Amino acid sequence: MNKAPFKVKLYLILSIILDPVYFLYQNIAILRKKEEKIWLLERWVDKRVKRPKGQLIWVHVASVGEALSTFPLIKKILGDFPDTNVLVTSTTKTSAKLLKNYDDDRVIHQMSPFDTFFVSNRFLNHWKPDLAFRVESEIWPRILVEIKKRKVPNYLFNARFSIKTIERMKNDIISAKYLLSLFDQIHVPEKQSEQLLFELGLKPDKIFITGDLKDSREALQFDTSLAREFSQVIDNRNVWLAANTHRGEDEIVLRAHKKIGGILIIVPRHIERAVEIMSLCSSSGLTCQLRSEYASLQKNTDVYVADTMGEMGLWYSLVKIAFIGGSLVEKGGHNPVEAAQLGVITLHGPFIFNSRAKYEKFNSDGISYEICNAEEIVERFNSLSAKDLLIKANRAKNISRVNKVAVHESFKAIKNSLLK
Repeated sequence: MNKAPFKVKLYLILSIILDPVYFLYQNIAILRKKEEKIWLLERWVDKRVKRPKGQLIWVHVASVGEALSTFPLIKKILGDFPDTNVLVTSTTKTSAKLLKNYDDDRVIHQMSPFDTFFVSNRFLNHWKPDLAFRVESEIWPRILVEIKKRKVPNYLFNARFSIKTIERMKNDIISAKYLLSLFDQIHVPEKQSEQLLFELGLKPDKIFITGDLKDSREALQFDTSLAREFSQVIDNRNVWLAANTHRGEDEIVLRAHKKIGGILIIVPRHIERAVEIMSLCSSSGLTCQLRSEYASLQKNTDVYVADTMGEMGLWYSLVKIAFIGGSLVEKGGHNPVEAAQLGVITLHGPFIFNSRAKYEKFNSDGISYEICNAEEIVERFNSLSAKDLLIKANRAKNISRVNKVAVHESFKAIKNSLLK
């Protein structure tokens, strides 16, 4: 292992004394209801949860989207290695609730450990993973160093980086290169991410373009009886969706909805913003309803805020057009494949660097359109006839067929390591 550069060394030194800071941070998060008190011990490694016998693969994800993207790969691991168990750690409360209900007793969920010297070593000493991988861009210096010391095979799958992360890496190329070099392999979804890693000076034999793990997921499931119930209330009114919206985007879609009319379903990326959206609706003169307060859609509702988790399939099933959030503000745009799989035409803003290749393909195939403001949303909405939408819906379903290349490539790396 190469010597750590100065800034990484400084972080590693600080990680020896940061436990009290994390303890304070954790208790503040519990008070703010961003974390559950019952999971408090897991962050410090709850040794009451025993390590199962046999091989153990440690998977780390940040939130719900990353967790869902790993499910096909976890299923493949469990199917091909019947004596192997999978430990999944995650960062957010919503992902924890999802993962703790995973339907296989060989999958164990724990909240992600804090990246300190004490906790990292306690975690690795207790769980003793035979292999580790994490998805997207969760880079923890201390635990990566400790994994490397133990010579545990370690992979970064589906690696993608936000604009802020890219800027930080380019401002400190030496540290970024060192930390990323701690992985045995890095799998990236597209050429853009590969080019960034080359610019940082990483060796080409460590980097593989494998496509997106999120493309390996089957179409989102939903309760058909609930869909029928909503459709009866919607009747012949216009209905469209704003999915995964961020602050700064709701105002734009609400302005467009004033002209489109009918029903707008908004699914905020962070459900705690629901009350904020309700306030925006009120100031716009729109009747708003929160799903968490009253589940059944009311006939006089203009805007239905879906502030619950795990129902995106239901919302996509009700519409033919959806705006995909994180694209009118600099978040990089969320993945449009989920919408396409259910026959939904997508609108997106200019900030799509997280899934640029996918959006460009969808745009060229006429199932996705770039918009920049409320007026362009209205214009695009009005330009698509019912016949157009039906044709494009079928095209979207065909184009977005499940692609398991990323799963197969990731599993190949795992298999090669475990069978050495």
